Amino acid sequence: MPPESPPRTDQAALDRLRAKRRRLMQAYVLHVGWFASTCAFAATDAMQIALSTAILMTLITVPPVLIYTVFVHRACRTIDPSAPTAGPVTVVIATVLLTPFESGLVLPARNLWIASKLLRHAQGPPRRPA
Repeated sequence: MPPESPPRTDQAALDRLRAKRRRLMQAYVLHVGWFASTCAFAATDAMQIALSTAILMTLITVPPVLIYTVFVHRACRTIDPSAPTAGPVTVVIATVLLTPFESGLVLPARNLWIASKLLRHAQGPPRRPA
């Protein structure tokens, strides 16, 4: 039996998903950048003030990333109700059980990946040049 394709969606829902995905991508890149700088400061035995500032800046970027993760989840579910995205309950549980760094890195990446798959599927198969 062939896999079921998501129902046809209107252009407005796809545009909302693109916009929310773009905002999540921007917040995620900023968060990953600060996280990488925190790791770099820790690895190079930087001054205590530099390391604590980098950790603080990384923690400041976690809430927007998680909020945009939920927004992308809702936009994906509008298009495909069975999309395996990380929703608000998963975000809260992961943030409580894991560190904010881990939930801010893993869950948004999952939602970005699934949103990309949905957008690619909505575009249809790639066209070959004639």
